[in-house]
Amino acid sequence: MILLRRSVFFIIIPPTLQYSIQRICLLTSRKSTSHVESISSTQGQGGKKGMNMRPEESQQTYLRLLQKRLDVQAVLMLPESPFKEGAYYLIVAKLPEAEGTIRRILFQDQLIMEQWISIWQLEKGTVYGLEEKLAHMLACAEILIDHDGYMKQMKQKLFRLSDSLQKKLICREYSHLVLFFHQAKEWLQQGLALDAYHAFVQALHAWARLIVYEMGEHPQAALWAQVKQLDSSVYKLYEELSMNAETLEKRIELLVLAIEFAVTSRMKESVRFLIELMEAKAGPWRLQELMNHPAVQEADIQIPALIDKMVQRSFIQEVVCPDDENREQETCFILLS
Repeated sequence: MILLRRSVFFIIIPPTLQYSIQRICLLTSRKSTSHVESISSTQGQGGKKGMNMRPEESQQTYLRLLQKRLDVQAVLMLPESPFKEGAYYLIVAKLPEAEGTIRRILFQDQLIMEQWISIWQLEKGTVYGLEEKLAHMLACAEILIDHDGYMKQMKQKLFRLSDSLQKKLICREYSHLVLFFHQAKEWLQQGLALDAYHAFVQALHAWARLIVYEMGEHPQAALWAQVKQLDSSVYKLYEELSMNAETLEKRIELLVLAIEFAVTSRMKESVRFLIELMEAKAGPWRLQELMNHPAVQEADIQIPALIDKMVQRSFIQEVVCPDDENREQETCFILLS
């Protein structure tokens, strides 16, 4: 009698390879379900020719296909579509490759617009803030598919303005206000009224968003309608610039003192994020070092514009940093207590 012994082998897969396998599975799922979608759409046009499916039936079929896809985390629908007919869907993907994809498709004789965003984009938004248009869309959209309740929790995180994020966004908008105001005054001195007007409009928009963030809210698509409820004085400035019967030059001149006062009076609270960042280091900061800081780059803070104002108001002081390698002296900045 011959006894055969079974052998058991174990294969250890490195973490990097595990991630690659997962991505391949998700991408394969996307391709296979896309093929099913294509067939279903063809049936809607050919196999069911003469039978017009009701929009709600097409929507349910479409959502069932998305429900089966491994690369889809959640699906939301906007209450209004840019089309007279059809629907607009926000699809939250698990893989970053899908981010930014926009498709207009015909599914079972129904127009559908797909806009793909990724979970990485949303997670980043909780730290650095979302792009305003996307934030408005998410606020209005209804959740239709939500695996593990991810999107419900994410919407709560995105629209809860944490203290750290609020300081960062206020600093960003304040830096834009300072930058555009400086540009506007330069154009005005050169007699370039239209360029000055455009820069003043940008400065007022930055001021408006700054007010919204100070109130603990996110800017809405109808920004000035929102600001009118929060600070009517800034709304009136924008209204005067846009619709006053005075000459363009006169309208612009009326803004200078108002914005100058806002820049001066709001500085201390508006630059708290940058001050706390500089406090993390004992020594002086080089300008490029501040500009290249990840938190500054991600938030799109205009450091040169802020530094000049902070030096003028004695929040920081210029010091000389020797550069032994190039035998030069570079201007650096330290906080003043």
